[in-house]
Amino acid sequence: MQPGNSIEHSKHVFRAGLLLVTVLVILLLGRSFCVPATWGEYGRYRGANVAEHMSEPLRHLGDDSCEPCHEDQYAAHREGVHHRVRCELCHGTATGHVDFDEGEKIGDMPVRRSRELCETCHARLDARPPGFPQIDPRQHVMENEGEFSPEACFDCHDPHSPY
Repeated sequence: MQPGNSIEHSKHVFRAGLLLVTVLVILLLGRSFCVPATWGEYGRYRGANVAEHMSEPLRHLGDDSCEPCHEDQYAAHREGVHHRVRCELCHGTATGHVDFDEGEKIGDMPVRRSRELCETCHARLDARPPGFPQIDPRQHVMENEGEFSPEACFDCHDPHSPY
C-alpha cells in the first residue's frame, strides 16, 4: 500500500468511531443503573420521593392547632402585623408539645427568643420591598437606649403584636 491510501486512513476513523460508540454505550448503561426508575415522573424529580415524604410523620400542625389552648396569644397574633408568620417558626413544631390523638400536652413548647430570629426579616436589606420595616439592629437598640443583648428585641416588642 502506498502512503496516503484512503483505506489506511479509514481504519483510524473506524477505530475512533468504534471507541466513541463503545464509550456512549457504557455511559448509557451506567446511567440506567444510576438513575432511579421513577426519575422524571414529575418533571426533573424522582416520583417515589412524593410517597416517601407523605409517609413521614406529621410535625407541623399549623396556627389553628394553637387556638384551643392559647386563645389570647392566637387572637393577638392573628390581628397583629406578624399574622403571616407561622407560630411554629418561633415556637418549634407543635407535635413535640401536644399529642393531638390523646388531646394532652406532652412537653413544653420551645420559644426562640433571639435577636437573630427577628433580624432574619427586619435587618436592613435593599432587596426588601419599600415600606417593609427594616432596621440596623445595633443602631435601633442604641437609639432606644436598650442593651444590645441576644434578646434585645423582646425588651420592647411583643412578638405576637410588636407595635
